[in-house]
Formats: sequence, structure tokens, C-alpha cells
Amino acid sequence: MRSLNPGVKLAALIVASLLLSVTFNTRVNLAVAALAIVATLCSRGCNRRGLALAMLPFAITALAMFVTGLMYGASGNASAGVEADMFGQRTLFASDWTTAAQLASRVLAYGGLGMAFAFTSDAFELVMSLMQQFRLPPKFAYGVLAAYHFFPVVRDEYGEVGLALRARGVRVGPFSPRRVVPMLAHALERSESLAMAMESRGFEDGAPRRCAFEVPLRARDLVFAVGLNAGIVAALVLVP
Repeated sequence: MRSLNPGVKLAALIVASLLLSVTFNTRVNLAVAALAIVATLCSRGCNRRGLALAMLPFAITALAMFVTGLMYGASGNASAGVEADMFGQRTLFASDWTTAAQLASRVLAYGGLGMAFAFTSDAFELVMSLMQQFRLPPKFAYGVLAAYHFFPVVRDEYGEVGLALRARGVRVGPFSPRRVVPMLAHALERSESLAMAMESRGFEDGAPRRCAFEVPLRARDLVFAVGLNAGIVAALVLVP
């Protein structure tokens, strides 16, 4: 997964998500979620703890959707409901198991596909792939890269301003103007320096340019994109 072209991989996963969005096949949704998580775990350098934490909100959302589908199913037929007792007390009355499973499995499928991309892709390679294979204008590509690399600088600046205020004995909240305004002023100064550096180096939109870093498009990228979506289509047709 990590060695695939990130732009092609993103396009393939978007198409796969669209295919799943027009169907209500619980088995296919669960299979896609499981395969996506397994493929992510088997990828080189996967942060398993980070993956588990990232999937936790999807699991909680799936559980919430499952309970919602049980309690407020579309059929609303009480005679076809499912009643669960514990210690002589009714604890659950479900109106539609099918709706609950469909809702929960769809959330897990989307979460698995999203995490498969997030944990096996590099942001820099993604932007370069979008620019080289999908003709994203360099003006937007370099703007996205600048913003991506700018966030850690802003975070560090925020911490430095807080330490400077603490050294002076000034107690401020996390969103105090005395802490935020200096950070924003330094951020504007850095962004202006970056803009002047790009202009001084002759950066122009639409001018012919060469890329020092190229993201190759290989046959296995196309095999992945076609195979993934063809497999989903076949599963939706064949699996009841």
C-alpha cells in the first residue's frame, strides 16, 4: 500500500467509497473494512497504536448507528421486533436488525478506507502526484505544501510565546489575545518572507517547470485501482 502512487490510490478509494454509498450490503461493507485495516497493518512502518486510536471514533460512531437502527428502524413493526431480557427486565427492544447492521457496517467501511489511505500515504508525494499525474496547477500544489509545512511552525511558535509569557510571570489562557496575537504576527511575517522567496526565484503559474522529485506511475497502481473497484462491484453483485 505504501509503495503505490498516492494520487491513483486516492482516486481508487474515492471511487470505492462511491460504490459502497449506493448499496446496502452489510457483508461487503464488513469485508472491505476488514481488508482495508489488514492491508494498513501489513504496510511498512504502520503506526498500529495510532491506527487503533484513529479507528476508535469510527467504532463509536458505528455502535451509535447500530443502536439507532435497532431502536428506530424503518419498518416500525413491533411484532417483528427483537426483545432482549436480562434478570427478568426488558433491556432492549429492537425493530430492525438489518438496518442497524447496514448503518454500522457502512461507517466501518468508510473508516477503514480512509485510514488505509491516511496511514500509507505521504502528503508531499500526494501533492506531487496530483500535480504530475492529475494536472493540479503548481500554484495550488505549492500553496498546499507551504500550508502543510507551515502548521508545525505555527504550533512551535504558539509554544514559544507561551513559554516567554510564563518566564515573565504572566498567566494567560490558551486563547488569550496576549498569546495569539504575537503568534499570528510572526506567522504573517513568515508567510510574507515565503512569498517573497518564491517571487525572487521566478515562480510563475503556467511557466514550464521541472520537478526534482517525480512520483512514478506504474502498472501496479492501475492494477490496484481497477482490481479494487472491480472486486467491490463483483462482491456487490454476487454476495446477497
